[in-house]
Amino acid sequence: MLLRSGISYRQFDEIVKQAFVHESFVDSGLSRKRTNVSRVAVRTGLSRKEVARMRDLMNSEHVGVRSQRDAAFRSGQAARVLQVWHTYPGFVGTSGQPIDLPFDDAGEASFSAIVKSVGGDVPAGAVRAELRSAGAIEELEDGRLRVLKRYFIPGDLGEDMVVGFEHFVLPLLSGLAHNSSVPRSEAFIQRVSYSENLSAGVIPRFRRIAHERASEFVQSVDEWIGANEVSGAEAKVGATRVGVGVFYFESKDSEEPKK
Repeated sequence: MLLRSGISYRQFDEIVKQAFVHESFVDSGLSRKRTNVSRVAVRTGLSRKEVARMRDLMNSEHVGVRSQRDAAFRSGQAARVLQVWHTYPGFVGTSGQPIDLPFDDAGEASFSAIVKSVGGDVPAGAVRAELRSAGAIEELEDGRLRVLKRYFIPGDLGEDMVVGFEHFVLPLLSGLAHNSSVPRSEAFIQRVSYSENLSAGVIPRFRRIAHERASEFVQSVDEWIGANEVSGAEAKVGATRVGVGVFYFESKDSEEPKK
């Protein structure tokens, strides 16, 4: 999902480091234990220098710091190529729009020149193929390349993915986090039923049964919620977001990554 959304490893790494550092400071604050950069470094496994950098990025409102953080989040090579193409002198015309570029040229204004300027060891041909596959560029009849998109999103992010994170992934992870920090008597219910030994012939039947019974259960819960919800000013007083989720999964252990 991250790859289809245009998230590079470097961006993911930056986000995860911020999450680890932020959570370490917050957790120490809640437990009323005195904390500092050194202790967070010990907890996270990051260097003191990296912890201090993450802390400053999260806390500082200085424009330069925000720019540094934003640049890191845009650090995918394909995304950087599009950014340079849209903003750097020599790659935009008098109207401020990106110009069509030859793939390679002795001069400075070429697609290969942009790829070289953003760094990395990926050949320009591979970057061109990736951008073309994402519908971000097209090749004209004369061989020049025309940029079609401002941002690099290789797959269709789509509403389904956003809804999935909001209503399935986040609640599930929040429940796991809650259950790992409270006594068992206060834990939220989390149950799963699965098998590693169903024959392939009964899988379609299981899918149908799971769909029917899960739909019936969720519908009954939805009706109860609807009958007990409040509205208006009363709903805003002490409101709590609650819910029950049901999901189906299927995976094949024999699946291996393509080489």
